[in-house]
Amino acid sequence: MNLLKSGPTKIAFGFGLGVMTAQILKELVPVFRELRRPLLKAAVQSGDILARNGRAKFAEFKEMLEDVRAEIESEAAAPSPQAPFADASGMHEKSSSGIM
Repeated sequence: MNLLKSGPTKIAFGFGLGVMTAQILKELVPVFRELRRPLLKAAVQSGDILARNGRAKFAEFKEMLEDVRAEIESEAAAPSPQAPFADASGMHEKSSSGIM
């Protein structure tokens, strides 16, 4: 856009944009003054709900981790089933049928 590249025109365009923004804000500020308290109340209420839900989710997560930890500890304490006896070569022990 050539309008934004030239020197004096760029300054005039910026000034006009600033004046227009000021006029819009002049009209909108009273509306936001009336909505200030309800908006603040809604924001605080939303934050409270999120905090309560977050605490509940964290408690569920903590309980799940404790369950998993207890499960791991019980598995570690339980005796493991023993594999069939094998000699050093990895072969099963020969039966006593007389074959050497």
